[in-house]
Amino acid sequence: MDTEVAPGLLTDESSFAIMLLVSCGFAAWYGYRHGKQYVLGAGMAVSMLAGTWFEITLWNTEINVAMATAIVLLIAYCTHSWREIFKALNLLDVLVGALMIWHIIVDVSHEGQPLAFTLRAYGQWMLPYAAGRYAFLHPGSMSKLSPVFVAVASFIAIAAVYESFTSVNLWETIFIHVDDKVSRVVGQRYGLLYRSIGPVRNAIFLGIMLYLLLPFAVDLTTPRDDARWRRAAGFAGMILIMLGIVATVSRGPMLCVVLAGAFALVCVNRYARWILIPLAAAGVIFTAVQFDTVANYLESGGDEHTRSRIVDVDHEGDAEIHNNTRHRLLIPKIYGPIVFEGGPLGYGTTASSGFPPRNIPGLPNDPAISGLLRNVDNTYINIGLAFGWVGLALFVTLLITTIVQALQLAPVASTYLYPSDARVAVAYASIFFAIIFEIWTVHWSYDYSFWVLFQVGVVAGLTSQCVRVRRGEW
Repeated sequence: MDTEVAPGLLTDESSFAIMLLVSCGFAAWYGYRHGKQYVLGAGMAVSMLAGTWFEITLWNTEINVAMATAIVLLIAYCTHSWREIFKALNLLDVLVGALMIWHIIVDVSHEGQPLAFTLRAYGQWMLPYAAGRYAFLHPGSMSKLSPVFVAVASFIAIAAVYESFTSVNLWETIFIHVDDKVSRVVGQRYGLLYRSIGPVRNAIFLGIMLYLLLPFAVDLTTPRDDARWRRAAGFAGMILIMLGIVATVSRGPMLCVVLAGAFALVCVNRYARWILIPLAAAGVIFTAVQFDTVANYLESGGDEHTRSRIVDVDHEGDAEIHNNTRHRLLIPKIYGPIVFEGGPLGYGTTASSGFPPRNIPGLPNDPAISGLLRNVDNTYINIGLAFGWVGLALFVTLLITTIVQALQLAPVASTYLYPSDARVAVAYASIFFAIIFEIWTVHWSYDYSFWVLFQVGVVAGLTSQCVRVRRGEW
């Protein structure tokens, strides 16, 4: 898609080239100063500063700066540490590999072109995962790389706060305007703040991306007698990240922080378990019994009442209220049966992509209704449509396994991940617990899914690091 360039702005290609050079250049410098094993992580951290719309197209595939950085630095990693690639594999490695292979099987069975779909599947699943895994495989990697990730997150958060008050996006001002691949809300929300998008295409994506970086700030708060500045930087980083999330004016990411905090308390404090678990159960029961009351309350927070409309989705007389909040409740009702009918293979990536999906059966015949429900804002529906029951089961298992493996790291972290300790493991379990709920309300976009899989890879890398330290291999 051609992007109209305003006077004084760069092009997609030049923006891509500049930020790729910055990412790889910083990685090389950081590796020279601290060790080659930290090159990959440092470069990936800085690549987050590039707009996700800074892309080039190669072989009909759009490649952004994070992807290109991962490709370049993983190749470099393989040249000096190729012996480490298949050591201490764990269940997360198996699940990501299975998802990639299943992706290939599904798309090739629907459309052929095995080479093209192998590359696509690798880029979607294995590339970001491998970047996270091998960036944090080596001893001390969390301690060495956390300051870089927190510095990047803090910069993005400050830019997001500025954008929220002024509507001026730093990446558009310096580089190039964001494309229109994802709908963007440009007006103020609540009459107070603009919805910041930062270096991604949507405010919700930015909230998720910042939220995923919280474990690095948590790691900096670990007491270290020789570096008190780290604790101060960690707490400051957490505050800035939370302010950046607020600047998106997106309820989902803000609720994620609350959910993650509650989960962390339940994990570390038995008194919190006695209080929060019954409260959560009561909340679920209240929501089930008073669903309309809860939905109306959520709607009241975003002016949805002024945009509500009554629609007859199935033309059988069952009228539904449709607005921004209720839309996310209608999606499973409409697309859930379609996922079920897709069977174990689903419909493939191509047929299920687009807004609305390009070529799946069972959508409402009325163009007005299908257009109204064109945004399939539910990751589980997205995965189910594309890869069927098997793909969805593998994906859910991947998320749950990430939580379990992170919790298993907690008791041994202070021994095998020193100088990091249990708090970083609990932080990872907590953010993925909340992510399971958040992605129910947003489509699976590469803008943020890259970093979800990157963080899954980090948990896998830390797990393998513990195993190898225990074996005496490091």
